[in-house]
Amino acid sequence: MKSKVEPEIAPSVAAKIEQKTERQFRVASFNLFNFIEPPAAYYDFENIYSHQQWQKKCRWLTDYVTEQQPDMIGFQEVFSPDALKALLLTLGYDYFAVLDEPTLVSDYVYQSPVVALASKFPITETVLISVDDSLLPLMGIASDFSFSRQPLLARVNIPHFGECECYVVHLKSKRSGMGIDTLADTGMTGGADIMARQALGTWASNMQRGSEAALLFYEIAKRRQANQLPVLLMGDFNDSIQSTALEAFRANSKRVFRSDIIDPNLKVLNDVNLKAEFERFSLFDSYELFQAGQKLNATLAQDEYESSVNADESTSDIDDAPAPDLHKHDRPATHYYGNTGSVLDYILASCEFDAAHPRNLAEVSGYQTYDRHLVRPEYERDSDSTDHAPIMMTFRVRR
Repeated sequence: MKSKVEPEIAPSVAAKIEQKTERQFRVASFNLFNFIEPPAAYYDFENIYSHQQWQKKCRWLTDYVTEQQPDMIGFQEVFSPDALKALLLTLGYDYFAVLDEPTLVSDYVYQSPVVALASKFPITETVLISVDDSLLPLMGIASDFSFSRQPLLARVNIPHFGECECYVVHLKSKRSGMGIDTLADTGMTGGADIMARQALGTWASNMQRGSEAALLFYEIAKRRQANQLPVLLMGDFNDSIQSTALEAFRANSKRVFRSDIIDPNLKVLNDVNLKAEFERFSLFDSYELFQAGQKLNATLAQDEYESSVNADESTSDIDDAPAPDLHKHDRPATHYYGNTGSVLDYILASCEFDAAHPRNLAEVSGYQTYDRHLVRPEYERDSDSTDHAPIMMTFRVRR
């Protein structure tokens, strides 16, 4: 879809560029919620933004990027990639990757939005991840299975860090896919018909989403073994990372028994080294990495304080010293369905971003959920924003 109307964005971004700590970088994931340039429509011919709404949507994105200054952004729900690329170029993102395109249904109506990645650093390779068909019969999956939205891989060359493989995904939603067009007649009527369709459709969506996660993890592991590059996986997962459907993203050594190991090089490793080897191919929630780092820093600060206490002081004085607050706050929701909030958006990272891992190259030093428009919305500012909270992780490269 070609850009037709240049968004009326703005002032020079240079004035707002924040002084950034050397070797510290920010990565964001942003579901744009139907980013489509008029006169095109999303899903239905009535869904066309007015000129004012489009400018307002572009302004909201501009304000977020200008204020938060992420170095890389993974986008979901992109219907107008050319318009997005043009907008981000004015904001300092010289590199933009998108390989897929939305589907034209009829005339000016589109469906199947795509994912994209914008970067301030060079993108050296881009790939659309496809399903390995040879795995489908082994998993009991239909031979015509495909990703609901094809994941994007962009290899980015980050200063002081090197190349990193960045995956952008938008997994299958929880929306039931068992309507009349799929199952014409259940043999039931009324509430029984609706509930039966709901049960079947929800499970079908879970199976699709879980299969997408497992097949994507397989491709990530295969590429990682071949090139040994760090990995970031970002996007709208449409489910909790703790759900059964997304169990593949939590693959670790806890369910591996020594009797399962065939590789002779792995058999000789002790438990510590074996765990570290498996973690090379695990993915870690950057929010959890940030929390773990905060807790470690607080513990070290407390230890340092206690060691500085005069040895002649009583033990009770030490016990009365204020302890760091290690309380883990509730994680902010990234999406709301009515009054119920859920965390659906994630940035997962390989062990190079885990400060506690022997192979670490960086530590996660910050994490933010930008949810003001969801919890304290203002119509004039937020009416054409997004129904998700953009998330952002900050990592600091080890010196």
